[in-house]
Amino acid sequence: MKRMLWILCCLALMSAISNCGSSPQPTTPVSVDTPTAVAHPPAAAPTSAAVQLPVLYDDDGSLDGTTALFYLLSHPGVSVEAISISYGEAYPEVYIQHIGRELDHLGIQGIPLGAGQDAPLAGSNEFPERMREGANQFWGLPIPNLHKTFPVQDAAELMVSTINRAAGPVTVFVSGPCTNLARALRLDPGTSGSIAAVYIMGGAVYVPGNIDDLLAGSGNTVAEWNIYADPQAAAEVLESGLDLYLVPLDATNQVTVGRQDTEQWRRGGGTAGFAADIYDMMLDGWGAEAAAVWDLMTAAIMANPDLCGFQPLRLEVVTGEGTDSGQTVVVSGEAPNVHVCLEPDVALIKQTLIDVFAGSR
Repeated sequence: MKRMLWILCCLALMSAISNCGSSPQPTTPVSVDTPTAVAHPPAAAPTSAAVQLPVLYDDDGSLDGTTALFYLLSHPGVSVEAISISYGEAYPEVYIQHIGRELDHLGIQGIPLGAGQDAPLAGSNEFPERMREGANQFWGLPIPNLHKTFPVQDAAELMVSTINRAAGPVTVFVSGPCTNLARALRLDPGTSGSIAAVYIMGGAVYVPGNIDDLLAGSGNTVAEWNIYADPQAAAEVLESGLDLYLVPLDATNQVTVGRQDTEQWRRGGGTAGFAADIYDMMLDGWGAEAAAVWDLMTAAIMANPDLCGFQPLRLEVVTGEGTDSGQTVVVSGEAPNVHVCLEPDVALIKQTLIDVFAGSR
């Protein structure tokens, strides 16, 4: 589904709450390696909840990214070590307080919070202001403890300290621009040695981008929003030498969930119920049968990489301005720098979401 429809229905829902109390065509990359062998990375998450996968969560204040957080909090094999909000769909300092209030409301304590700088590392690509104002209002969702505030650290400093003090390597989840992670690597390059892997929702490899969904007439048909919003940060992360796993639009275009899914999520506890509330709100606002799960499926794949077939590729990001800004370009003949999810197991992803949410307490 188109992200523009998502945003329009969010804004319509917020307005209602306040009053009450085209088929994409394939694009041609600059240079393309046709996928051949499909690889599966080693399992990221332990099979036993007794030994959990330590995860550093970083999002830009999106609805889907917020749902991904509450999926990870619901997962018995995952331990969320820190939560940070980056530049992107939300104002980081505002949205992290919404997250803090929701965690407090659900009785989740002790996870440090971080907010990043409210600007990309370079350039001026940005989400539309109407969208960021929607995030300011928590997308029209109820805000518990509205006047309560929580201590917040600088996101890059929080990433570095969390990774460096961890007993073992930490997995990083990024479902917005890579700004905070790139800043952390600039702040302490040695941190990379303690990062087990990075899972990123972003990019459009062999399919069209989605910039026109929000910026009609932009002329940019090749980039995806998370990369476009800070292409310099994405480029630095791709060149960092980290073990990277990218879940692009190529994969996320294939997976949606509907009310039959969220009804089963609700069999779980408070985190699952909140995730279902988000998606049910979207379905109601759309009048639609299904909604996309960009960040949510990336979280599921991170916890169980066998949910997708990964292709090793060499990707570079167009960092300049213009109609190709933020494009993720496949480069032939060079060593791969990222594993790209191209073949998601749609049915198993949907069932995994149900199993984790419904099994949470």
